[in-house]
Amino acid sequence: MLTRRPPTGQQRPGRQRAGRLTVCLVMAVLLSPVSQAATRAATQAAFDPLLEEHQSLWLQGGQPVTAPAPDSDASLAADLTIHAALDLPEIRPLLLRYSRQHPERVLHYVNRSALGLEAQYLQAPLTPQADLMISSAMGLQYRLANQGHALALEAPNLAAWPANSRWRNELYAMSFEPIVMVARRDALKRLADLDGLRNPRDVLRSHRDFWHLLDTRREQLRGRIISYDPRRSGSGFTYAVSDARQSPRYWTLVRAMGQADARLVSTTGAMLEALASGEVDIAYNLVGPYAVTFASAHPELVVIVPEDYVLIQRRLAFVPQQAPHPEAGEAFLDWWLSLQAQQAVASDSQLGALHPEVRGEGSAQHMREQLGDALRPIEIGPGLLATLDRLKQASFLSRWVLEFEAPAPFAGETSQGQGQGQIQGQEQGQAPSATQPELNQ
Repeated sequence: MLTRRPPTGQQRPGRQRAGRLTVCLVMAVLLSPVSQAATRAATQAAFDPLLEEHQSLWLQGGQPVTAPAPDSDASLAADLTIHAALDLPEIRPLLLRYSRQHPERVLHYVNRSALGLEAQYLQAPLTPQADLMISSAMGLQYRLANQGHALALEAPNLAAWPANSRWRNELYAMSFEPIVMVARRDALKRLADLDGLRNPRDVLRSHRDFWHLLDTRREQLRGRIISYDPRRSGSGFTYAVSDARQSPRYWTLVRAMGQADARLVSTTGAMLEALASGEVDIAYNLVGPYAVTFASAHPELVVIVPEDYVLIQRRLAFVPQQAPHPEAGEAFLDWWLSLQAQQAVASDSQLGALHPEVRGEGSAQHMREQLGDALRPIEIGPGLLATLDRLKQASFLSRWVLEFEAPAPFAGETSQGQGQGQIQGQEQGQAPSATQPELNQ
């Protein structure tokens, strides 16, 4: 089923479910997490992705097994090694299910950051070598496949996968994940009281509402906003570029966040921890599944699915050319995209089942039915490479810094009017004068 492409030489350009995300998409408003089983809540509350035991998992027959010590003579060896930028709490139920169905295989799962995944893959050799690569950094995955690092696959479920959820027969979308906002309930209550609103959820339903809060409640929110730093996060950069493509108001929003002294971090996890500790009130542009899972163990938080538009990221997977067990990598991916496994994705995770025959809670089809044209999936194709071009990165980030560091307007002047001539000039192609930073990849 595998087709190894010849060397290209010159590279071508190029759980128990609670707080279900899709239930709340029916209303397209705040998600209200419901308490989960004690074991699940305890697991999520204690999850720390920096701990080694949360980075790697060995399974056989659906049971965890002890990893062999380095340089040991142990007979245990992985028949399937998956490297992924996907936290274990989200994928563990699916890994357990697959392992139970294939007890003859020893499965080794390794969790890494999106940027670290590509960097370590390109090292020769990657240790341990991957049979399957999964990442939320869509541009990085597309670039690797476009440069000839992915095997061509022919398994039945892969061949039948929707054309808009794959690239050729090498790169496949595995999830359908909204990018959301998260807020503290007490903060929304305070803001609602200031505006005389009876329902706190009316404070923040959309990107426009978020900008309006920053513009009118800047002092109350000073230092209480948190978001991705696109200079340090590949995913954050992708969301920023996608936001700018979706809304002409985006640059005004960046300016407003800067004038409110917003905090900048490099992961969704860091934003969620800051919210839970009470350090901040609102977080902008978080990965939906992580946010919903975390909020299920933190009832003081609510997840907000924007009503005006919702960015959708899709984790992309491929089987590397140098995979030691390419058939195993293809078999796992083919299983994941099967109707049976996609139903499990819908019921056991927050990742969003993409299979067109899966309906109801936890499915991409359900989100489409509820939100329709508000959904904005990040497309799989050459456009992803634009987010990786160094000159385009530098130009975009230069303007981002210029807007974020812009001074607050003078008394009697609104942030809407501040600097509009400068912004219009940049939209006509004039280069900003700020020092051009470079995205850390």
